[in-house]
Amino acid sequence: MQFWEGFPKPGLLQFILVPLAEIREAPAFVPTLAEPDRSINLEVKLLISQKGHAIVTGGGSGIGRAIARELACEGWAVSVLDLSKERALAVAEEIIQDGKTAQGVSCDLSTRDGVRNGVSKARSVFGSIDVLINNVGIYPSAPFMEIKDQDWDTVMAVCLKSFFWCSQECLVDMMARRSGKIVNMASIDGKTPGPGNAAYSSAKAGVISLTRSMAAEMAEFNINVNAVAPGWVETPNIMKGDRWKEAIKKIPLKRLAKPEEIADAVSFLVSEKAVYITGEILNVNGGMLMD
Repeated sequence: MQFWEGFPKPGLLQFILVPLAEIREAPAFVPTLAEPDRSINLEVKLLISQKGHAIVTGGGSGIGRAIARELACEGWAVSVLDLSKERALAVAEEIIQDGKTAQGVSCDLSTRDGVRNGVSKARSVFGSIDVLINNVGIYPSAPFMEIKDQDWDTVMAVCLKSFFWCSQECLVDMMARRSGKIVNMASIDGKTPGPGNAAYSSAKAGVISLTRSMAAEMAEFNINVNAVAPGWVETPNIMKGDRWKEAIKKIPLKRLAKPEEIADAVSFLVSEKAVYITGEILNVNGGMLMD
């Protein structure tokens, strides 16, 4: 049973189940609810002043984790979508521990059915979607002549087609409401590809074109569609190797970006300060590419 049955769908008044140990002082106004079963060690927590529902794909680590945490701090109820159930739940738990609202959703974003399932799960708890951050990605590297069909198809499915699928699923809500924000994670590689990453660079170039196409078509519905194009970012995957040590020499600011700095750019694009910005590809690369 969902304890919010009979009450408004989660939104401005948001219900979420949390462990009793995490319950803080009750708000001044609490609707009368049937007494929950204390034996399951859960209680209803009423959360108010939410901005709405934001989905972050690939939110279980790196840039996605930083975006999910930042949007939660800004007042969004965040659905963290990730292939790994453990990572999705861990990030959601971090957010809840900070007194904000989140849920972790495990789903395979490399298939249309997986996307539909993940978005449906997210919507069933937090209601219609107001913001979508298409962030999920993989970064395999191989010489062009060694790329296999399966590897190419996997990169395209995760880094490009998932953006298309997630956007179609979430735009149903946004178009009906005639408002919404979508931010796609592009990359400097989509603008200036280098050796060894043909599949990834091609997918990210596709993201840039997809962003502009969607922005043009969705403008009549008052939906903003933009992209952020990071350069080198201090994520666990990047720091595993040594390539960043050479790359940093080409960055005018002489350092890698922090995931939180990419999250700041995303937060700006979904804010009211960016309502007249659409179809934009925002570089966040320390000056490595100025275009």
